[in-house]
Amino acid sequence: MNPLFTIGQLSKIFRIKITTLRYYDEVGLLKPARINRKTHYRYYSTEQFERLNVITYLRALGLSIESIRNFFEARDTSLLEKMLREQKSQVHQQITALQSIEQRIDDRILQVNDAIQSNLNVVELVNLPSIPVIFLSENYHAKEDIELPITTLRQKFGVDKSIFLGKIALMLSKSELEQNRFENYGGLLLILEPGDDKAATGELMSGQYLRLRFNGTHETSAAQYQKLLDYCQKHRYKIVGDAVETALIDYGITNDLSKYVTEIRIPVKEI
Repeated sequence: MNPLFTIGQLSKIFRIKITTLRYYDEVGLLKPARINRKTHYRYYSTEQFERLNVITYLRALGLSIESIRNFFEARDTSLLEKMLREQKSQVHQQITALQSIEQRIDDRILQVNDAIQSNLNVVELVNLPSIPVIFLSENYHAKEDIELPITTLRQKFGVDKSIFLGKIALMLSKSELEQNRFENYGGLLLILEPGDDKAATGELMSGQYLRLRFNGTHETSAAQYQKLLDYCQKHRYKIVGDAVETALIDYGITNDLSKYVTEIRIPVKEI
């Protein structure tokens, strides 16, 4: 007669929680060899050891309980091969998704470090590539709550997972700039990156930009726009498009106002 093992003993041998073994019994994956009718204690024999080894191995490969149960019901090598190939495909998809997440994490680390190390209050001429964006045409005033248009953007385009600091920008039209009006924005942009699953509705054009980073927020940006316009006039640059204003560091990641960084970019060309 084969020796019997209590569920506690089996748990220690295989290093599997008792609750897990009970669940395997409930779903029909691993039935005990015997159950004491009076105490309801479960007892297992060595005949279940091999089955539990297979279950443990397949679970370690990520196969579902249902898939493993179907395999035991069929006991067919072709089915096992099919299951493993399907699982391999799913694992490949997960790896691809994790690589995308890793890249986005790296992008955020670079962005935050770049913002922290910014040369503040210095106008710079930079060459930038085209950038895909989702654009929401909605008027916004610098004194208003920016979370409201962000909510509209989120709901209209279904971009809940893409909203993050440094990816949201305000657009100030070329005509507003030329009339020295710096508080009435004409739209909101979501800057897209590799890994974002939404289609772009437009793009920020490539080319030369005057860039200014400063300690402050949208509410204090008017003086910075004036500084950029003065620079254009002094150094003979012509504005050729709409300005883009982005909060790189704000209340979303720090309570220290002295660490806030906002960036303004204006596309220009030499006269």
